Amino acid sequence: MATFVCTRCGKCCMSLGRHIRIERSVSPVRHYCRNALSGEITLVTIHPEKRALFSERYEDGWCPFLRRDPGGLFICTIYENRPAICRDFRCRTMIITSREGTEVGHVTGKASLSTGDPVLEALWNDLKFRVPGTGPAWFGEVRKELMIHGYDIDLLT
Repeated sequence: MATFVCTRCGKCCMSLGRHIRIERSVSPVRHYCRNALSGEITLVTIHPEKRALFSERYEDGWCPFLRRDPGGLFICTIYENRPAICRDFRCRTMIITSREGTEVGHVTGKASLSTGDPVLEALWNDLKFRVPGTGPAWFGEVRKELMIHGYDIDLLT
């Protein structure tokens, strides 16, 4: 059984939730939801193991299918049959570009780099070791170091 559990901030699902609406409920566990961006309508079913969690009230502005479990983790209650917009969404916290403006890598979560650039990868791994921490000060220091080597960072959060 695949289940989405966000151990980070959950902000991507919260913000994506602005575009997901329950159009019509067929039963307490089956709902038609609408993607407000494309107009696409998807029939979704709440996963049996997530139904008690789904019955709890969700926060205004969140995706109506996103809940926080008692341990504080964010849970998608329809992960197995979620709409295409959710399947296609990639949570990125920063984009790294070359001097020419071409994307050469991106970061998900706090510091997980995806790149095909071996120089950037080695530099990133070195920075993670030399510049411990997270948050705005860490990103500022990492950005400064990457710019020295011809890269730029666009923060997305």
